[in-house]
Formats: sequence, structure tokens, C-alpha cells
Amino acid sequence: MPAKGYFDDDRREYVLEDMFPLRPLKNFLWNESMLLELDQFGMGPSKACIDKQFRTVVCGERVIYVKDRDSGEFFDINRNFAGKPFDVFRARIGQGYHCTESACTGISASFTLLVPKEDFVEMHRILLRNDGEEVRRLSLYAYVQPFVNLTGVDACGRAEFREDLRGIYYTYRAFRQNNPYTDVFYAADQSADAYELTADAFFGRYGTLQNPEGLSADRLSAKQTVFEPRYAAVLQFDIELPPGEEKSVYLAAGTARSLDECARLAGKYADRQAFEREMLAQREIANAYADRLSVSLPDSYLNRMINVWLKRQMALGKTWGRVYGKGFRDVLQDLSGFVSLEACAVRERLLNALQYQFISGNAIRMFDPILDYPYQDMPVWIPMAVGAYLKETGDFSFLKEEIPYYDDERKESVFCHMKRGIDYLFSHQGRRGLGLWGGGDWNDSLDNCGMQGKGESVWLSIATVKAAEEYLEIVEQADRENCDLSDLPLKIERLKGAIRRFGWDGDHFIYGYNDWDEKVGAEENREGKIFLNVQTWAVMTDILSLEEKRALMDTVERRLKCPYGYLQNDPPYETPDDHLGRLTYFSKGVYENGSVYNHGVMFKVVADCCIGRGEAAWETLKMIRFDNPLNPESGVEPYAICNMYFGPSAPAKKGFAPQGWITGSAGWMYRAITQYMLGIQADFDGLIVRPCLPAEWKEVSAVRAFRGATYRIRYVRSGHFALLADGLPLKGDKIPLFQDGVHEIVCYC
Repeated sequence: MPAKGYFDDDRREYVLEDMFPLRPLKNFLWNESMLLELDQFGMGPSKACIDKQFRTVVCGERVIYVKDRDSGEFFDINRNFAGKPFDVFRARIGQGYHCTESACTGISASFTLLVPKEDFVEMHRILLRNDGEEVRRLSLYAYVQPFVNLTGVDACGRAEFREDLRGIYYTYRAFRQNNPYTDVFYAADQSADAYELTADAFFGRYGTLQNPEGLSADRLSAKQTVFEPRYAAVLQFDIELPPGEEKSVYLAAGTARSLDECARLAGKYADRQAFEREMLAQREIANAYADRLSVSLPDSYLNRMINVWLKRQMALGKTWGRVYGKGFRDVLQDLSGFVSLEACAVRERLLNALQYQFISGNAIRMFDPILDYPYQDMPVWIPMAVGAYLKETGDFSFLKEEIPYYDDERKESVFCHMKRGIDYLFSHQGRRGLGLWGGGDWNDSLDNCGMQGKGESVWLSIATVKAAEEYLEIVEQADRENCDLSDLPLKIERLKGAIRRFGWDGDHFIYGYNDWDEKVGAEENREGKIFLNVQTWAVMTDILSLEEKRALMDTVERRLKCPYGYLQNDPPYETPDDHLGRLTYFSKGVYENGSVYNHGVMFKVVADCCIGRGEAAWETLKMIRFDNPLNPESGVEPYAICNMYFGPSAPAKKGFAPQGWITGSAGWMYRAITQYMLGIQADFDGLIVRPCLPAEWKEVSAVRAFRGATYRIRYVRSGHFALLADGLPLKGDKIPLFQDGVHEIVCYC
């Protein structure tokens, strides 16, 4: 069953009451340079991104212990290793913070983590309250595992407690050590009564987190150390707590380049006022996102996801890509959804991403760190992201911004970058006139179909049509001089013809032809006869008539549907095939090999709306929810969209969701609901409202901020379409631009 918990809408939190769910539930905290990947206990690594490389700060272990000094009994407030009978044990997953709460032996405790808006620092607040009727003599132990030995040579590291830091200082000086961030600190807002610097001293040489030997003594040893393979940072605070009173300790851990810098950061962040200031900053960010767009739907889960949680998940993608790196296509897709929330940040991110485009027009697959594998779809996403920004802001000066290329220092305008991308797509075509597959396209795991330069991708060809049409739309609005587009419409039509001629396979489109001239995703194949994305993108693009699109989506319903979504391909591959790539080496039902890959499922929701099937879109969304009764053992976070569910063909763990948060599904789900089901789409000269609602959605409304004005949109089910702005009827489905103010929009549908 789904993890036991509930949404606290007033606080924008998810409160997890079952702290031992099917799998650990993820939460991420971050700023522009620091990232924490946490589980429900507040455990997990923190990393600083320094010169495009990650530097671990805390390895993952954070445990807070409370000991009664009279009885010697202790409990770990955020983990409960021993399974003691806690009166309270829960986690609050918030917007920019994470808090575990517990109560045991008459003591209530909480441990809250957050990341400030800047600097390589994580901040902690520990709060204890005496719920009993007698004074309690307690010792509080705050433990984290710092990462010190940057090169693995133990002799180069050392640690010491420093009163001027009110904490522990670690430094690492190694020969030919290039990372300047050699130091780590763990500091508090008050003096500690004792400390420990090594894991051996705190846990015992063969001890564990569950029962540290150091807690058996009145005081930690407070010994110095050198040549240490496993450091610990433990601060002990002795506390006398009268009945009904509470005590807080504020701490900060971080990395810096010197002792002086550590001291500055410790003084700046290990402080109550600093913690409250940064907590307020996180609330202000969430409030700003809420003000940009909010919806009221007859489904509480979708309301929460659109109004709060998808925005948070998209913001992670905007800043950190997929966490392990920033994929070019991934970042551009996330920005296309996020632009309505923070357009200025999107502008900056787009300019940064486009610097990883080659002068040829293609782009690197991933940066920070670099992954240079010859995927061919990167230019496809540029017009989509640039167009989304232009429609949201009207800022056509953006097209004139000049930036370099990844492999060429010359600077050219954003418009030139976009044009080079389109030229690349049309100049790299095979003998059938379809796009050359190269090392792959959106489906990263079909990565050996075109490495010889012969294989052709039908999906990439369809996506090229879509990108080219979006590019033409931008050009028409930008009124570019000396931009000869006379042959591009012809090229588009020629490509559409090739797609229909060589891609159609009876009732669906094949994926393509590999280097050995074998069909992929065709009825003649023994495995992988049909792929989802080729069908949905054919519907999203004007290649077929409406009747043909509906027939194609009928095929999707008939051949790819399962109880909890739609399969990426079917049947799954069971025989490794080097003519295709790593996908065929995956276990069946896993990742792109027959799983419910939610990124592709969101394309399907959009495709449903493109042909007026609001009911199908709604049913699809219900299928991939965390609380789908037909998939009770998924383990997915209720507050995040996961990458995939293992398909029904998986030999084990059918329906399991191993990977939360790290997916393009969030941005596409946000767009699918707001832009396609509600139909609210920014355009160059106004706001389009073109809904595709399921019949059961009777009471629907939305508030959308757009170019200085606020649009309060109310949907009235009437059986016919009409649009009113401030009581006046409009022609068509577009609301003209208003300079400011609040405007009442009624959409009859």
C-alpha cells in the first residue's frame, strides 16, 4: 500500500507517518551550488558543485541522539534504529526544508534541515521539549559524517575542535590536490561540552550507528586525531530542561578554502536568526510560485501537484538537471514548463545551456559533468524552449544575445544557434530522407542503431518536423532580416512524406531503421514491435489527419496499455541485440524496455488532448498516481512523479517505482494539465484558452499571472465554446494582452 501519511495543504507539506515505507522516500534541498539528497530520516549525501565538479560535504549519515544522564537511556530522534516505542515518529517534507519529529520517554524532538540561498552549506535545527512533570538532565549528540580525504591518502588529513569556531574543523592538504575546497566544518550557535572527531572513537572500533559506545560515558573523549580513514563530527551538549520548556541548537556544516572562510560561514549560518531568515526565504520562493499559477480542480491530488509539488520538482530540474548531471535536452524541457514561474531564471539557464551547442548545430548530451555521446535530438528542443520563453515574456531581445559554442569561441546570437540546430537536423538525413539516428535520440538506450551513420530514426524525423514548425513560428514573429526560409516549408513537407512512406506499419509507426537496414519497432520484429513515443509525437505533430490520429491512439490503447499506465515498448526485449543497444540488455519491464516510463506517458496525455480526448487524458493521469489501487506496491513518493514503474513483464517487483524526482515527467505533467487539459497557453500576443476537459470536471477555475496582469479563469460547461474577458465576448480562443490589473475570464466549453 502507499506510504501512510497526508498532505498538510496549509503548510505545503507532506507528513509521512510511516517512517519505514516500502522504499526510502526522497526529498531534495538545494541552492545554485549545494545539493542535499535526503531520505525520510534526513540521511543522504550533500554535495557542493565546484567548477562543474561535485565535492561531497556530508557523506550521508546524520543522526541526533538524546540521552537521559540519570538513567543512561538514549534514543536517536530521527532514525530509531532500535525500533523503540516512540509516541510520535514522522517526517515533514516541506518546500525547501525537511523535518523529522519524534517523541520518546517524555521528550519531544525535531531535526530540521535546510539549504541557504547561497554558499556550500547545510543548516540544522535541533529542538527538544520536556513534556513531563520533572526536570530532565539530558545530553544531546549531533553527529554527521564529513567527507575529508579528497585523494584517499589518510596522511594528508587532520581534524581539531576550535572554540573560535564553536565546532570542529577538518582540513586536507595533499600534493597535487587541485580542488581548493580542502576544508570542512561542523559548527554550532553555542559551545559544546564535548566532542568526537573519529568514527572509531564515537561508535567503537566495531560499533554501529545503532548503539555508539561513546554514549556510555558521561562525556565524549574530546581527543585529537591524525591519519584517520573515517572521520566523524560529533558535538555533545548537556542540557537541563524544566517541565514544559524547550531548547534549540542551531548548527551548520559546509566546505570552504581556509580556516578563516570556515569561521565566516559558521558565524553566518550556525545561528537562530540565520535559520529563521533562510526558512522565510524558502517560504517566499514557494509563495512566488503559487502567485504565478494556481488551479482549482475537482481532484485534490491534482490541485496539490499543480499548485505546489510539481513546481518544486521542476525547480530541481531547472537548477540541477537530473542531479547526476545536466542533460541538454532535459534542462530545455524543464525550462519549457518552468518559464511561467520564473522567466528571468529561465533566460539565464537557456543562455547557459546553449553554450554547450556545437558549431555544427547539435549539442552535447550532458554537461556538469560532460557526457559527449553522439545523440542526435538535441537541436529539436531549442525552438521549444526559446519559443516558450518568448511567448511568456515577449522579450525578443533574447534572440540577439550572443553566446559562444562549446567547440568554437566565436559568439553568435541565440537566433543563429537555433538556426544552426534546424540546419543540422535537415542536413543529417539518410537515404530514405529520414533523420540519421547516430548514437540515439530521446530514447537514450537505443544507442547503437546508427553509430555507423546509416540508421534512420522515425521518431527523430517527427520531432524535427515539430521543431521546424516551431522555429518558423518564431521567425514570423521576430521579423528576421536576411533570413531565407523559402525552402524550409518544402523540406518539412518532404520529411513528412518520408515519415509516412517509410515509417507506417499497418496500424502504427515504426521507430526506425538501424545501420543494418533492419526495422525497429515493426510488426515483423519478434520483440519490440511497437514503441509509444513515435505514436504520440505523430499525433502531437501535423503529419496525420484527425481521423488518422484518433485511429493511431486507438492502437496505443489496444497495444500498450497496462493497469498502471502505458508501456514504452512491447513486447519487451529478452534477447540482447547489439544492432540496437543497451536497451536490449535491460531486464524486461525495466527502464525503456517495457516499463511504464512516465515521461513518455505524459507525451501520451498531451496527444490525447490534441485529438480532443479529455477523458482518456484524465484516465491516464489516474493510472500513474501513487494511490492507484491496481498498483499498491509501487513505493512512489506521494508528492513527486517518478521516472518509471516496472512493467507487468518484469520478472519481479511489477509496478515498482525505484526512482523518484529525477525525471522529465514533472514538467510535462505540469504542461499536460495546465496547457492542454485546461488549455492555458502563453502566446506571442495574448493568452490562449483552449480546454480539453473530462466530462466529470464540473467545477474548474485557474488564476494565471501573465505579463503584468492577472487572469482569473472560470470554466463553465455548456457544450459550446465561447470566451469572455471582463464580461465582453472575444473572437476565437485568445485573450488579448492586458497591461496590468485583475481580469475575469469566463470560458464556456
